[in-house]
Amino acid sequence: MKVKCDRDVLSEALQTVQRAVSSRPGIPALTGVLMNASGGELVLATTDLEVSARLRLPVQVQEEGVTLIPARLLADMVKSFDQAPVVIEAEGGQARIVCSNYEGTVRCLPAEDFPALADPGGTRVSVEGAGFAEGVGQVTRAASRDEPRPILTGVLLEISREGLTMAATDSYRLSVRELSATAEGEAKALVPERALSEAGRAAAGEEKGQVELFVEHSHVAFRIGALTLTSRLIEGEFPHYRQLLPERYENQLSASRQQLLDAVRRVGLLARESSPVKMEFNALGVRLSSSSPDLGGAVEVVEAKYEGEDLTAAFNPGYLVDGLTAATGERVQVEVRDGLKPAVMRGDEEAFVYLVMPVRLPAPVG
Repeated sequence: MKVKCDRDVLSEALQTVQRAVSSRPGIPALTGVLMNASGGELVLATTDLEVSARLRLPVQVQEEGVTLIPARLLADMVKSFDQAPVVIEAEGGQARIVCSNYEGTVRCLPAEDFPALADPGGTRVSVEGAGFAEGVGQVTRAASRDEPRPILTGVLLEISREGLTMAATDSYRLSVRELSATAEGEAKALVPERALSEAGRAAAGEEKGQVELFVEHSHVAFRIGALTLTSRLIEGEFPHYRQLLPERYENQLSASRQQLLDAVRRVGLLARESSPVKMEFNALGVRLSSSSPDLGGAVEVVEAKYEGEDLTAAFNPGYLVDGLTAATGERVQVEVRDGLKPAVMRGDEEAFVYLVMPVRLPAPVG
C-alpha cells in the first residue's frame, strides 16, 4: 500500500477515528487503525468491539493495499508534521512515513487480526445534523455514570414516522428532546452515552448536513458525512419515562436563563453534595440560598415573573446548572408543584424538557 494525502485532512481523520480505539485492549489489533487504500480513497477503521468508526477520505492511491498501524502513534506523528503532503508506504510488516524532511518507520500489526466490520442495516432514519447535535448535548448530560446500573448509562432513542425522541435519566433527573426526522419505520434503541456523544460531536461539524441512523436488534449505526460510527446497544428495559412527564404545573417562573444560571453557579459554590441550593419562589421572583457548616453561606435574588403560590424547594446545584445550560433561548420557564415533586425546566424550544428531583429539606423544629 502506498498513499499520498493532505496533512491536515489525514490528521483530523486520525483524531476522529482514534476515539474508538480500545484503551485496555485484550487484542493487540484493537490498538491499530486499519487502512484500506483503493479507488482513489483511503478508508480508516478502528474498533474496541463496543464502538467502531470508519472514515473515508480522498487521497492519491499510488499502490492499493491494506495495513494496520498503531493508531495513537500514527495520529501523534501526523499531528506533529509540518504543512506538507504525507506519504505512507506499507510493505513487509513495516510502514514508511514521509513528510517534508521527516522520514520514519513504524512496525505494523497483523491486519488479519482486525475484526470484520459489518455495513449499517436495519430501520433507517434521517435527521438534520445541527438539531441532532444540539439534542445529543441536551440529553446525554442526564445519563448515569454509574456502571453497575448499565441501563441508566444509555440514552433511549424512540423512532417513529413522526420523528425521533431521545431520553436519558440517572433517576435524579430526566432529559427529553424531540426531533423532526424521516423514518422508514418504528424502532427503539438504548445507545451507550459515549457512542451517542461521539455521533453528536461529529454531527456538530457537518454544516447543513444530515445524519442517518440505522437501528438493528443489537447495533445502531450513525452515518455522518464520510464517517460511519457503529455501536452495540445496551440490553434491558429503559424506565417508562413518559409516565414521569407531568402536565404543566400552575406555579411557573419565567426568568432570564443566563441570570438564573449565573446565580445558581454563584450560590452553588458554597453548597456541598449534601447541601442543596434552596429556591424560594414568590411574586418578586426567586430567592436562592445555600449554606455549608464548613464553608459558609450565600444568598442571591433573581427578579423574574412568577405566577402561583409562594413555595420553597431545594435542588442539587449541579443538576440545576445542567438543566439551565441545556435549555435554549434567552428565557427559561421553571415549573414547580411543591418541595416534593420534580421541577420542570423548558427553554424557548418546546421540544426539550428537563425534570429534576428536589432534595427533601429537614422539617422545621417546633
